[in-house]
Amino acid sequence: MKHDRTFFAATGIPSLFLIFSVLCLAVLSLLTLGKSRDELQAANFAIQQTNLYYKTCGKATGTVTAIQKQLASDYSQVSDSDAYFSLAGQIPDEIDGLAYDSSANVISFSEALSDTQELSVKLKVLYPSSDTEPFIEILQWKTDNTASWTPDIHQPVYKGAQS
Repeated sequence: MKHDRTFFAATGIPSLFLIFSVLCLAVLSLLTLGKSRDELQAANFAIQQTNLYYKTCGKATGTVTAIQKQLASDYSQVSDSDAYFSLAGQIPDEIDGLAYDSSANVISFSEALSDTQELSVKLKVLYPSSDTEPFIEILQWKTDNTASWTPDIHQPVYKGAQS
């Protein structure tokens, strides 16, 4: 009889240990798979947002370039700063989506980044002493939220079977 107990202990305990090890490895692999899928989704979302941001920055850069060209043209047409700033105030009439603050000589515009964000740009118009100096100074180039976040505070509570 003693021989039977050692035979069970010799085959039973290693078998249980093997089953437990395989079960642990299977659970670990499923957890790793789930985490890797989540990280892939996060990486893809980050790539989308980055591409969208740079595409919007490209549009804004094109607008800034158009403003600089117009200011260079205005600078070559006038001889004093008052006439120059007067012509700079007419730039929003020529380029859609611009606003001009004549008291601060600031041109501002925004480009839609997504449904809930926009790229906001403010440029100070400068009167250079020569045509090699800059015509603008970037005061603001940032993303702004256009929608408010409302958290989901609803907590479902089981109220039993309604009859």
